[in-house]
Amino acid sequence: MLRAQRTVMVAYFLLFLGGGVWMPYFPLYLSHLGFSGVEIGAIFGLQPALRWASALAWAYAADRWRVRYRLLVISALGGALFFIPLLFVRSFIGLALITGMIAVLHAPLIPMTDSTVMDHLARLGGDYGRLRLWGSVAFVLGAILSAPIVHTFSPSVVPALLLVPVFPMVVALARLPREQLGHGERFHAPWALLTPPLTAFLAAAFLIQFSCGAWAGFFAVHAAALGFSDAVPGLTWGLAVSTEVALLYWGQRILERIAPAQLILVALVITAIRWALTAALRDEVLVVALQLGHAFTFAAFHLAALLLLSRLVPAQSSTGGQTLYGLIAFGIGGSTGLAMAGLLVERVGTAGLFGCEAAVALLGLLPALRLRQLVPD
Repeated sequence: MLRAQRTVMVAYFLLFLGGGVWMPYFPLYLSHLGFSGVEIGAIFGLQPALRWASALAWAYAADRWRVRYRLLVISALGGALFFIPLLFVRSFIGLALITGMIAVLHAPLIPMTDSTVMDHLARLGGDYGRLRLWGSVAFVLGAILSAPIVHTFSPSVVPALLLVPVFPMVVALARLPREQLGHGERFHAPWALLTPPLTAFLAAAFLIQFSCGAWAGFFAVHAAALGFSDAVPGLTWGLAVSTEVALLYWGQRILERIAPAQLILVALVITAIRWALTAALRDEVLVVALQLGHAFTFAAFHLAALLLLSRLVPAQSSTGGQTLYGLIAFGIGGSTGLAMAGLLVERVGTAGLFGCEAAVALLGLLPALRLRQLVPD
């Protein structure tokens, strides 16, 4: 069991290491190249939409023909190759095409890894959070270690930093368990899985991710507008995800005390408060401290989501269920949230943008309350 656990931990670590560079610093890199807010929003907005829309097709094939492991390795290697052109392409169209191809090819990596782990969770120790937290640890290291490098060499170094983990990641994913639960003849396509409680959950997931557009795409710009150091975005992301790690570590105990539907309500309330205060405050320490609420915006919500999906989706369609969640929340929600943030930022400013996001998070309470009615504790 220990060897299998280590394999999963390494896979999650390498899968998320580049994210610690991408999320806080790729927008800054695009700004360094002279791109406008609309162009940055377009690149970041198209990327998750392509990722999760194509992930639906990957998931259909994986569950229908029971080839999840094979597709996982092929897509990981194909996407890794497209990180190489990032080193020298500088045009908007070129970067949009390259990041689009990375999105399409790396689309299934997270849902297929998560569904593989959930399929084998019993023999992996039964605690998803303590396996998944190594992805968050990697994200923290990526953000913190890249901060002084970007500060010293300028944002032009970001593409080289992104290339570092992608090929070792392919090797790590190839060592995950190959077995896939369920039988192909009982397969349900992802779009055939919708039920009233799953629909309510997906609506809440959509709105909380939609509300993250300012954080995901423009926190670095907000920090710069407030006069903070260039190192602040990476350090803030690192601290935010550090709290995520702590919550994932204790997540099993939290879920033993709070029902998943109830935890989703708590996450939405804390997220709304986080965005509202980020819009209002100007003190560097307070703005950074507020982002520790990311532990609830992502980690608490995600733990509740994984438990709900295991109850609401048949085992033979687990990849499809994971992908449907990713598509609606991180794909459509993340994409439209980033695109809307890109359209609004130059009109209302970054502070006004975070204020709008607080209202969106509050709106998510409506489907979350409906979910609470439909799903018993």
